[in-house]
Amino acid sequence: MSKLVTAVALCCAFIAPLSYAASEPWQKLPPSEQAALWPVYQQWNSLPERQQQNLRRLAQHYPKLNAEEKHRFLSRLSAWSKLTPEQRQAAREKYRAFSQVPPEKREQIRQMVKQNQALKAQQPASAVTPSPAIAPVTTQP
Repeated sequence: MSKLVTAVALCCAFIAPLSYAASEPWQKLPPSEQAALWPVYQQWNSLPERQQQNLRRLAQHYPKLNAEEKHRFLSRLSAWSKLTPEQRQAAREKYRAFSQVPPEKREQIRQMVKQNQALKAQQPASAVTPSPAIAPVTTQP
């Protein structure tokens, strides 16, 4: 079930935004859908109708998810909502490229990504190397 929800979420998230206004205001959504879609509530009224419909279909599956799946769903939806249009486009392109990888190699790629994420998580936030200080230029009179 979680793979299905993830696949649907990815497909939904990768739909390019359209330029027309939303058709269903946030306030009119049922409480169960609002709970599932809260990460995008600030953007909801400006989302295209098609994207709203896709997200609402996902929200219908939300009550059937276990606690871990719900947390993952909300976390991914929240992360997606914070991406810039350029970052979303890059994610779409990565998704399209990944979907063309033979199934037997996909698991290998997933493991590599998990390892990279684990390495990044282990690095302390202060591991950023500061730029060297530049000494002020003095002139001799």
